[in-house]
Amino acid sequence: MKSTIRCLVHPTEDIQRVEAAIENILGPITLSRTELDEFTEIHSTETDKTCFAILKQSIHDKRILAAVRVRLLKNLDEFTTYIFFGKQAAYRGKLRLIDNTHEDPPLGSIEIKFDFKSESQFEEFLDWFSPRTKDGRIIT
Repeated sequence: MKSTIRCLVHPTEDIQRVEAAIENILGPITLSRTELDEFTEIHSTETDKTCFAILKQSIHDKRILAAVRVRLLKNLDEFTTYIFFGKQAAYRGKLRLIDNTHEDPPLGSIEIKFDFKSESQFEEFLDWFSPRTKDGRIIT
């Protein structure tokens, strides 16, 4: 698995605050910056699912497993999928799942893209990250 975390920083935003927002939901990770025409892009590439342990725990604690699972499955294209979280909520230490088909926050969001080598690798990650639930309880 390879994952890419990216977030655009608008000229009116503080880069350190956006980096803090990312680290609030993922924990400490190595972030890089790329200067674009009007924006700065903050990004990171990870190859180990354990870097998502904090996010996974937040998803479990917030009880949004089913919503996250649906979003990852809905966005799946071959062996690639993605998910968005609210940047402003993340800065406040909150987790807000963005429905990318209906929502477009004014300052954008934190995008996490997952690339897998096979369907079985995707399914293994999905069952680890957001297992199936029924009536709010994890089922096996």
